[in-house]
Amino acid sequence: MKLLTGRDWVPISGLLAQFNVLLSRAKCGDSSIARSFAACEATLREELVYFSKLLHAKRQEVTTLEARVLSLRVQVFELEEADEESKAKITGLERRSANLEVQLDRAKAEFRQQAKRFEEAEADLTGDVLDAYDEGFKDALAQVARVHPEVDTTPFSASNLVDNGKIIPRVLP
Repeated sequence: MKLLTGRDWVPISGLLAQFNVLLSRAKCGDSSIARSFAACEATLREELVYFSKLLHAKRQEVTTLEARVLSLRVQVFELEEADEESKAKITGLERRSANLEVQLDRAKAEFRQQAKRFEEAEADLTGDVLDAYDEGFKDALAQVARVHPEVDTTPFSASNLVDNGKIIPRVLP
């Protein structure tokens, strides 16, 4: 482990070696011990102040990061809630869409049935109209035959038409 002194890192083992030297001098009664001890003590106090400031800065950094983490957790929670709400809305829309598709299929089937019934009714009505027209034409011919018995009405038919003065069969589409 190392300690920072100024700009250089000094190994703790080096400081311990200096203290061992001081202790051995203290046993010998060397007068430079007090100065060496004071220098080491000053270095250690500088290191203590430096590391106290560093620790304070790191604690502030941790507090800031914890606040950021808390803010991000709140955001994640809000996003998860919004996600759940979105999923619920999507599920509701999917159900509604499925119901609408069922209704659309029913409407299409009903429309096909109505179209078929319409075609059948149209065919019946067309037949009824043609029958009524033919009956009316026959009644008109019967009236002509009654008033003019000498006229031959057999070439006349509701399905014929007059073209360039001639009676010809009508071509139906």
